[in-house]
Formats: sequence, structure tokens, C-alpha cells
Amino acid sequence: FAPKSVEFPMHHKDLANKFGLVLSSELDHVFEFTSLSPKLIKELLISMEFCHPVDSSLLRDEIRSLLATQDEWLYFPSLVSQDTPSNPFGSSPSDVQSCVWLCWELRGFEYPFLSPRFQHSIFLRLAHKFVQNVIDDQESQILQHSCTVWKNGIFWSTVHGIDFQVQTFTSKATVQVLVRSRNGMDPLMKEAPEVIQEVMKMKEHHCPNMKTVSVLVKVKSGIPSGVQAAVSSIIKT
Repeated sequence: FAPKSVEFPMHHKDLANKFGLVLSSELDHVFEFTSLSPKLIKELLISMEFCHPVDSSLLRDEIRSLLATQDEWLYFPSLVSQDTPSNPFGSSPSDVQSCVWLCWELRGFEYPFLSPRFQHSIFLRLAHKFVQNVIDDQESQILQHSCTVWKNGIFWSTVHGIDFQVQTFTSKATVQVLVRSRNGMDPLMKEAPEVIQEVMKMKEHHCPNMKTVSVLVKVKSGIPSGVQAAVSSIIKT
């Protein structure tokens, strides 16, 4: 998350970890070339949406035990080292069949890739708006809104029985939103558009000139099947 002109690669590599969590004090040696105060550096990184503060009380117990400290934690999506999990939904075959599924994709053309800035801004905004901001002081709410992050994706569940998996595929210039509802169609149709709109906002902010098409993909046994239809063609019909 630094300009290429800055001698930063080794520090960046040292900071990368499974969760993308970095102590605010660790930024001191990264930006030791500047006269800016650590507090100002942190505020700049947050305001420019490179990272966001994380309330340690919202972390799962096993993570808190590994990261025990009184220092403030910052979440950097660009520093997550975790590979893609095999099945974030963790569904049995019977669960898959009884749920309602939706898969929406934003596909770019003419551009052969998605910029790293666009990708990690998506994950940062989604984690902040749909995970951290909706949690209150009830432990049950915290557990139900827990999320999983990896290099190119994020997964979270809501208290309304909706599970979201958002992934980016650089080589395909695609952002995929896969949604599962355990409580029927109504809550899915209420919550899914909010997430999709947030992705579109990020696209307009970071890639305003990127030509894209919105596509609905058929989901079979919890897996996008490849059978697709452009959203524009569905609206016209």
C-alpha cells in the first residue's frame, strides 16, 4: 500500500499475515523515512481507505489469544495472506438444497484485470459496513456477524440467516457476489441489493471508465454453474 518509489517491499512482506491485521505501532518502522507523527500516518491511511481500525473485542477468542496486546489493530485487506478456503458456507447436501441462492457478477471487458486498489477497497468497505457496523453489544450478534477473509475474498453471515461470499477474480476481471438465504427469498432480496450497490459504488469510484456488465449466474448445489444471463436482458423482458 505504498508508492513503488518507497523502499517498502520487505516491510510489506513482514506485515502480511493470515488475517491482514497489523498493530498500529508496527507502522512506525515502515514509515520511519517521514517526519509525520504515527497518529497522523494512521489517520491518513484510514481516511484514504487503506485500512480500518478493528475493535479487538469483536475478534474470535482463538484470534485474540494469538494477538494478545493492548495496542490498536488495523485491518489491511491488501495484507491478508490466507488462501481461498475450500467451502466457507460449510453446508451439507441437504442444507444446500433447502436454501435459496443468488449469484451476481460484475464482469469487466477491455480491461484484462482488476486493480489491487479496487479489490481491497471492496473488502475493506464490506467488512466495515456490513460486519463491524451492524454489531451491537450482544455476544450472540457478534458471533452471527463474524466474517472470514482471504486474499481475494470475504465471507460473513447476518442475524437474518443470510450468508454472503464476495470474491474477486483478477484474470477474469470479475467481482462475484454469492448469497445464500436460510430463511427464504424475502430477506435475501432485501439484503443482497445493498451489497451489490456497494460494489458498484466502489467500481464507479476507483474504475469509472471501466466497461462492465452485470450478470446473474445459475447456482447448482451451492456452486455457480456457468449458466448465465445479463441483468439488462432480464430487465428488458
